[in-house]
Amino acid sequence: MHGNHGVGALGRIEPRSRVIKISHNAGPEGARVQQLLIQEGDLVISGDKLAVLSDDLKRKAEVGAARTFVTMLEAQLKAEKYSLTFNRREFKRYQSLQQDVATSESQTDSKRLALQQSETTIERLSAEIANARFKQKIAEAELDNAFIYAPITGTVLKILTRPGERIKENGLLEMADLSQLDVVAEVYEVDLLQIKTGQQALISATGWQRAYQAQVGEIGFQVKKNDLNDTDPLADTDNRIVEVRLTLEAEAVDVLRHQIFRQVKVRFLP
Repeated sequence: MHGNHGVGALGRIEPRSRVIKISHNAGPEGARVQQLLIQEGDLVISGDKLAVLSDDLKRKAEVGAARTFVTMLEAQLKAEKYSLTFNRREFKRYQSLQQDVATSESQTDSKRLALQQSETTIERLSAEIANARFKQKIAEAELDNAFIYAPITGTVLKILTRPGERIKENGLLEMADLSQLDVVAEVYEVDLLQIKTGQQALISATGWQRAYQAQVGEIGFQVKKNDLNDTDPLADTDNRIVEVRLTLEAEAVDVLRHQIFRQVKVRFLP
């Protein structure tokens, strides 16, 4: 497909971001969807919650229990610090009174023992609080895993798993940034020398009222069998192609955003 009018090729419309499949990190057994927070066609911002997984309530309870335990230990530590201050004061008082016959050595020893016990209890509680806070952080991180978030700003194209269903290998949903569209052209290997980065092209398809302009952005590195013409894999080199990615003009984006993966004709201008 070449001559005086430039090189021709078949292509497909693709988002610049590519179509991204969103899944989970719940391990091979998968996670069950409790609630979807979006619908097909919704525009979502990077970081938005897309879905709640079914173990959300269990993980919320674990976080609540961990926080309560930390609070309880902190209250015990606070009370023990008051005891420490009191026991230290008492021990010093009995030490100073020891010259008095009325104050026996055994009474002073009991005050020393009470002080040492307070110090030991504070050390133990401090260690327990550090451990409990660590476990609380783990519980909070796991609670975060009960949600699925949008990795990019874009449009929800297709929901693959509904509430009550387990997320399988195909994922939860597909999304893409439709603010910039590309055309991926399958250029025959023999025509590749006529294609340059920055080169202009015209994109057309059956039923369109006009052709759209595009510019060559990337030329692929891999030579492979073409997808858009289902030909004999043993055919000659004329059926071996390289993918060339072109940026569509801005005006085409609003018109073609509902035609992702549509087959188009590409004419590279000489």
